[in-house]
Amino acid sequence: MNTTSDNRSSNAQKPPQNLSPWLATYEQYGLKNDLDVLDGKHNLLDLLQPKIEQYSDRTAFRMGPASLNFAQLDIASQRFAAFLQAQGIEKGARIAVQLPNILQYAVVMLGCMRAGAVLVNVNPLYTHYELAHQLSDSEACGLIILDGMASAYEQLDDGVMAQLSVVVHCSVDPSAEPADNDIALLNKIGQSSDSSSATSQSATTENPDKTASESSTGNVSFAHIMNSYHAEQCQPVTIEREDLALLQYTGGTTGKPKGAMLTHYNVMANICQCYAMFGGAIEAGRTEQIKILNPLPLYHIFSFTVCGLLGIYGGWEDILVTNPRDIDGLVNTIEQHQPHVIPSVNTLFNAMLNHPKFASLDFSQLVLSIGGGTAIIKAISDQWQQVTGMIINEGYGMSETAPVISFNPPGMTAFNGSVGLPLAMMDIKIIDETGAACAIGTRGEVGIKGPQVMQGYWGRDNSDTFTDDGYFKSGDIGVLNDEGFLTLVDRKKDMILVSGFNVYPNEVEAALTEHPKVLEVAVVGIEDAHSGEVPKAFVVKKDPSLTTEELETFASERLTGYKRPQSYAFIDELPKTAVGKILRKSLR
Repeated sequence: MNTTSDNRSSNAQKPPQNLSPWLATYEQYGLKNDLDVLDGKHNLLDLLQPKIEQYSDRTAFRMGPASLNFAQLDIASQRFAAFLQAQGIEKGARIAVQLPNILQYAVVMLGCMRAGAVLVNVNPLYTHYELAHQLSDSEACGLIILDGMASAYEQLDDGVMAQLSVVVHCSVDPSAEPADNDIALLNKIGQSSDSSSATSQSATTENPDKTASESSTGNVSFAHIMNSYHAEQCQPVTIEREDLALLQYTGGTTGKPKGAMLTHYNVMANICQCYAMFGGAIEAGRTEQIKILNPLPLYHIFSFTVCGLLGIYGGWEDILVTNPRDIDGLVNTIEQHQPHVIPSVNTLFNAMLNHPKFASLDFSQLVLSIGGGTAIIKAISDQWQQVTGMIINEGYGMSETAPVISFNPPGMTAFNGSVGLPLAMMDIKIIDETGAACAIGTRGEVGIKGPQVMQGYWGRDNSDTFTDDGYFKSGDIGVLNDEGFLTLVDRKKDMILVSGFNVYPNEVEAALTEHPKVLEVAVVGIEDAHSGEVPKAFVVKKDPSLTTEELETFASERLTGYKRPQSYAFIDELPKTAVGKILRKSLR
């Protein structure tokens, strides 16, 4: 498979100054347009390992009453990397991680990096159809799953199963025996006299490849790995800036999600860009450890970088929220821990505001509220400011950009409706239909060039992904003002935003068209008071007996919840152009 594209991971080191109106505004907010902190750094471990060692005694991740400090994360991730290496997992191999926000995710994430593996994030709620596509497309040889959320894995066909040489089962069962209790084992790391060796000697340095607890099919428990492998067994891997760190899947025009190829340099650049834009301001004047609430799933690129990796880089405590739909639990977590940083999406901000207890909480520690994923509604930000004393600082990001592109810097006192200033060492160009640059104040497609921009899509033709001069074509319509603030005004693509999650009509249409009674389908987004938008399907029947209930059942088997149409309309034919392209605008 050809997965390479032009070298773009270090582009935009010198953005055109005359086309960067935001640089003058940088001075107003005390921002700098450099990333000299990356000098001499070749990979994410070069960036993060010194921080892990510096903050060894601090809590790195918290999940309810359980926690993992940086020293424990260090040792546990080395054990996991040693396990991968013992299974013959080589640098560049893809490992799919299908976990919610649990402590094991942090260990797996860092362990994959140490082994040089490419992490492939997968939504734990995906159906087996969606999981199978991502595993097959990425050619993943390993899968990490949570017991209790493994039904999609269990329904995979033999061909996909055969592709997986390693399947790791994680558990959060508090009643498990000590030797099989993932969380208890993580909490015990470092408490024995030999902190870096495993608690069980069932695997040795000389022959760790297989133990009695590892099945011939490659299935193994996370607890077994923590019990049986030593940190010292982890062998250093030479990882360069251009090596892939992550395949982050996102929708496209083909009807199936495709993997954005993010290198080590792409991701570590975005960590440092975020720290330069707002991380340092969060820490300014504070001696206590920063706490960041994490109600967003780590498999989503927003949480992965801004909460997970930036938190490690800053030495912050990442407070994992496993089920953000439990608003009572979420509000109680805020009350208990009083986080300094709350990142979220518009619908979740709204849900918190409507909780009867929320307005009575103590927000004296809150420094920054980060809004992303979908547009923040001004009324929500105004209400949030009234209750917490802070506006919601909105930003803009994409899976293809690791993800943050722009942000409204700390220090702003009013919500302005923009998605902020471009981050350091990058350039944004508004382009017209011919690819020419638009004048300030003129609408056009947002073109993005910078160190965080992906290499291209995995295994795809990327000839139309970038402009001739190297700008990633976002598909979003925006406008820059004379201060450099970017405002998004429309989407060129037909993407639907459901509570911050991207839903691509082509993927939903492709799934529904597999129904034997369906002739054609077109999917559009319609307004929804709770989610912002939801999908609606217009269906042309092949069999007159087709019912809405049949389609709902069919969709529930093939699409995760937020992708499923919330309503169906049966029509005689779809509106199309002369060349047969569906006119979704007419359906809206």
